[in-house]
Amino acid sequence: MKLFETVKNNVTAIDVVSMAGFKPNRSKMICCPFHNDKHPSMKVDQRYFCFGCGAKGDAIDFVANYYGLSLKEAAEKIASKFSLSYDNSRDSDCVQKEVVSKKNEYQMWAEKKRELIAQLSGIHERLRKMKSKYAPKDREDSNWSPLFVLAETEFTYVDYLYDYCMFEATEDELKGKYEEITKEMERIEKRIYDTESGIRGSDVGKIREGLAV
Repeated sequence: MKLFETVKNNVTAIDVVSMAGFKPNRSKMICCPFHNDKHPSMKVDQRYFCFGCGAKGDAIDFVANYYGLSLKEAAEKIASKFSLSYDNSRDSDCVQKEVVSKKNEYQMWAEKKRELIAQLSGIHERLRKMKSKYAPKDREDSNWSPLFVLAETEFTYVDYLYDYCMFEATEDELKGKYEEITKEMERIEKRIYDTESGIRGSDVGKIREGLAV
């Protein structure tokens, strides 16, 4: 058998995860190495899938992304580590180019998706802090902070976008909505900036200092 076929038939994602030094728990979960994961969110078995950033694939994909290798280099590393024998006759240039193209396409989208989730998470947390810090002591008070008003009106929407990207949308649906969601985040970030800019400079410093806590 050829290299890729041999590896795919003999080695699973959980095998290479263990090879890399991770220790899956009883539920076969580990902390995802592809984002800042403080609690296990990646399921590893025959394949792997992260419920946090969406990273997924087979044993070869994991090794390629974890060690920064090409798919062929990753497959060779696995074959060597697990002492697998395979037909190492040279693959055609056409097949090699297809493998590299798919790898590059996958990596580019995975990176864009991670950045999208991270940006949404950052805005979500910022709005949450603004809601808490600048909430009026009395809801009947008409003198609300403009930052509280902004957070109150945008938080639920950002919460919906976060859930949609993380749990509801398929990969194809998210790719189709990517530009629209990115523009919405830019709109909200501009609104935050404009609102802060409308407050006296000394207050802006205090606000930013408070949000950094």
